[in-house]
Amino acid sequence: MVDSPYETAGFPASVELRVDPLISERFMVIDDHIALTGHASRMAVVRTPVLLSLLGDLFEHVWSRAEQRPRGWTAPFSLTEQEKTILRMAAEGMTDEVIGRRLGLTSRTVRRHMANAMGRIGAHSRLQAGIRIAKAGIV
Repeated sequence: MVDSPYETAGFPASVELRVDPLISERFMVIDDHIALTGHASRMAVVRTPVLLSLLGDLFEHVWSRAEQRPRGWTAPFSLTEQEKTILRMAAEGMTDEVIGRRLGLTSRTVRRHMANAMGRIGAHSRLQAGIRIAKAGIV
């Protein structure tokens, strides 16, 4: 997911950007011979034809339903990269303690970042924050 204008994100004018909360930047179909999927720290290279076919079909289905972002689009609210990372990790089901360990932060600092992000996006609960960032295409 890119939440800055195409030009600052490094996309050429020929690239079409669509966003769907079901598919993250951790899923990429390169061509008929290779795809990447997984978490940022553990990416899997998929070369098995049957799996490539399934991933390709999934991608096409989601792409057809995903929301297109117009040129120059920006996110409806601004979050720091660290807040985005924490929100993504929380959306993956990690606890504050696990997030803190992985990012080298205390769980108290993680909660503070989460509270700041929730305030900025107008969320009153973690569930509401998850829904709002998913709709904005941040997760």
